Amino acid sequence: MRKYVLALMLFAVPLAGCSAVEEVNRSVNYTSDAVAYINDASQWAQELPQMAQDAANDPQAQEKLKQELDQVQQRASQFAQTEVPEFAQGIHEQLTGYNATLNTQIGEIQQQIEAGAFTPQVLQNSQVMQTIQDIQGLLDQVQQLGQ
Repeated sequence: MRKYVLALMLFAVPLAGCSAVEEVNRSVNYTSDAVAYINDASQWAQELPQMAQDAANDPQAQEKLKQELDQVQQRASQFAQTEVPEFAQGIHEQLTGYNATLNTQIGEIQQQIEAGAFTPQVLQNSQVMQTIQDIQGLLDQVQQLGQ
């Protein structure tokens, strides 16, 4: 009987170690993905006002803005599909909540573009920039997850 218990313990210990390694890998991957997503949001925040200004007078710039907004929505959707370790659920829920808000706001801007009623004030009057700032505000918390 002791041999069976010993054999079972020898088998179970490496399995527990693999599980721990997988959890660490998921944690590192999630943290990297979240930081990359937040950095992308920071980049959008810098580019969108100028793109909106350019789009006010140039149909080609307006199309470029529309494509960029589509990419922002796609990136937010991709991030929402990221595998989330258990300890990061709270932050991920905050980020996906902001993403949902951002997608709605971008949809409203896209409707204005489609209707031919887009002006830079549409972006300024929307809450898109505030939502992106909210996303950026989670950067420190996400980085602490990786430590």
